[in-house]
Amino acid sequence: MKIVSSRHLLIMFGAFAVGLIAAFFWVRIPMTALTPECLAAARAKWDRAGIQSYDASYLMHGSAYDVKVRDGIVMEVLVDGRPATSADVRSYSMPGLFDLLELELENMSDPNGPFRFGLDTVVARVRFHPEYGYVERYLRSGGGQHRGASVELTAFVRR
Repeated sequence: MKIVSSRHLLIMFGAFAVGLIAAFFWVRIPMTALTPECLAAARAKWDRAGIQSYDASYLMHGSAYDVKVRDGIVMEVLVDGRPATSADVRSYSMPGLFDLLELELENMSDPNGPFRFGLDTVVARVRFHPEYGYVERYLRSGGGQHRGASVELTAFVRR
């Protein structure tokens, strides 16, 4: 049997401490429950802001997305640095992310939907930009056999 040296213990403790600090920063910014009302309010803010040209970068489903929108038209979508293969590039825009959250709400309220075997365990939390309403962060956990979902905005630049 190998004996763990004090150096290894120190490294393990350091890694644990770094993870704990990262987790603190990850959850410290408040999020609210995703509801139809908060989604509608955020979408209305986005519409009122009238932002038609922007670059957005976000993490979703373990991939990095870079989206360029000009005059309301999605010009380029890169997924992990490669062009997206989807025919519907609008789904990667901010209105597309609103549509995704709307679909999540529909799935969470449908007793025959994809979360039917774990509907009572689904927790969905969201944070929208306070002024412009765009999606900054979304987390869903639970749902029985379904893995969680997340969207984490890493950059947003108006053009």
